[in-house]
This record gives sequence, structure tokens and C-alpha cells, in this order.
Amino acid sequence: MTALWHLSRPKLLPFVLLLVLCGYGLTHWDRGLVARGAPTLGLTLVAWALLHAGTLWLNAAVDRDEGPVLYGKAVAPPPYAAAAGYAALALCVLIAALAQPAIGLAASLCSILAIAYSHPSALWKGHPTLGPLVNLVGYGLLSPLVGFLAVDVPPTWRLCFVWVTGGIGVMGAFFAAQAFQHDEDAARGYRTFVVTHGAVACVRAARLCMGVGMAVGITLAAVGWVPRVCLVALPVALWVDAHFRTWLAVPGGGDVSHARTLVLRLLAGALIAITLCFGDYFWNDAHGLPVAGLGTAAGHPPDRPLLPPGAMRRWEAQNHGILIAR
Repeated sequence: MTALWHLSRPKLLPFVLLLVLCGYGLTHWDRGLVARGAPTLGLTLVAWALLHAGTLWLNAAVDRDEGPVLYGKAVAPPPYAAAAGYAALALCVLIAALAQPAIGLAASLCSILAIAYSHPSALWKGHPTLGPLVNLVGYGLLSPLVGFLAVDVPPTWRLCFVWVTGGIGVMGAFFAAQAFQHDEDAARGYRTFVVTHGAVACVRAARLCMGVGMAVGITLAAVGWVPRVCLVALPVALWVDAHFRTWLAVPGGGDVSHARTLVLRLLAGALIAITLCFGDYFWNDAHGLPVAGLGTAAGHPPDRPLLPPGAMRRWEAQNHGILIAR
């Protein structure tokens, strides 16, 4: 059991759960909602913790990791690691379905991707494009999506736009984590992106994905889809990019320390942006102005829900007074 604990990388779990919480929190901010769906969120977080553990146990069973591991400890996987992985995935789907059928469906898709990623007969993790695709869909898109589903409201244009852009940024983290694994992947016979294109290309792909995310975030702040005060965090984006420039100058893709430094800088940037959004919220609230997404300069139509024509007309009739006030 001790080996399974280490193989589940408990230090990495908060980052995975944070993806779910981002979807949940962003949905509330987008509409200026009072907290809702907490029981559903709780079950979803439990399900995603099991998904995280099951995915890594299957991965360890096929990889037999002995080299450096990002936010984890390299230990020999026990013979029952794969069985434990399948059991965790099955329990994940069950709990997610209890939370909400749509969340159960998302958990099922993630579990299928996890199996395709690590099962010896498929081994998508050893493919230069299927590996990144699994991480984009599983971590970048479906994980925030279940947080949104827990709130149980129709999506908006702004929410969809940020969701897809955020997913691209998350895929950048996958490339960053792979950049220093060339020798291990090549020894296993994998044709991962770092093996087929090299460590420098991997770091460049990570820089591009995250650069797109940061550039879109800056643009959204500039046009008023998110609080313009977030433009104050622009130096942080330059700080992150400076690390990429340093990393690219290191022969062989650097090592795990470069990925950890990137994570720390990204977390610092996220905390600054969240603090600025909270400051904007409290300022507007103190001055009797619309708060959160409702208080942005763009306001309507980015926060208008994506509904069929008939339902949209009913929504507009119900919110006519709010739209006039804007």
C-alpha cells in the first residue's frame, strides 16, 4: 500500500483537483452566482481523486518508473498496481455518476482515455500526438468541465472561450513535463513527442501553448471580458516567458527542476490574477455596482447563456430589467 501511495503522487493531486475547482469557480464568477452545487462538487472531487490515482497506477504498471518523477517519488510498482488502477477508475465512474449523470459520462470518457493511454495493447502515451491529445481532453477540457457541470447552469460565450483556451494552456504543462524524459522514453521504445522531435521542440511547444493562454487572457482583459485590472499582472507573463528562454538555452531539455520552476511561476501568476479579481469584486460591491462577470466592461452579451432560440427569448424576458440597467 505504501508503494501505491507514492505512485499516486499525492503532491500532484491538488493541481488536478484545482482544474475541477477552476471550472466550478469560473462558472460562479461568470454569472455572479451565490455558491451552489456544493454536494455535487464534493462527490466530483472524490471521483477525480480516484481518477488521478487510477490513471497513475496504470501508468506506473506499464512504465516501471525508475527516473526522476515530477512531484513524486520513483518506486517500484507492486504486481497489483494495474488491478488497483482499474478498480480506482471503476469506483471513480460510480461516484461521478452518483454526483450527476453528465459528470459520470465525463468520468467514463476520462477512464477510457486513461486505459488507452497506458494499456500495453494501445499505449497512446507512446505516440507523439495521441499522448498530448489525451492530456488535452482529459485534464485540459473534461476536468474543468465537470466543475462547471456541478453548478448546473447553461454555458456562456465567455465561459466556453476561457474553457478552450485554458485547455490549451494545460496541454502546455504536459509538454513541459515531458521535455526532460527523452532518454527514458527512448529506452522504453516509445515514440513520444520528445523522442520524435527532441527536447527543444518540447519546450517550444509548451511555451507556445502557454503563450496562447496568456495572450488570450491579456486580450480578454483589454476588451473587458475579464476585469481590466488583471492587466496589472502582465509582468508575470513576461516572467514566465523569461523562464522558457532560460530553459531553451539548457542542452538536452534540462531536468525536473526546470518544470518545477515553471509550475511555481504559473501558480504565482494565477494567485495574483485571482487576487486582482477578488479586489475588483469587493470594489464593485462596496460601490453598489454589478459584481464578477456581470460587472465587467463587456457585460452583455458575453454572459448571455448559450440556449436554443425559444429558451433564449424566455431568458431575455426574465432578465430584461438587468439588460436595460447595463
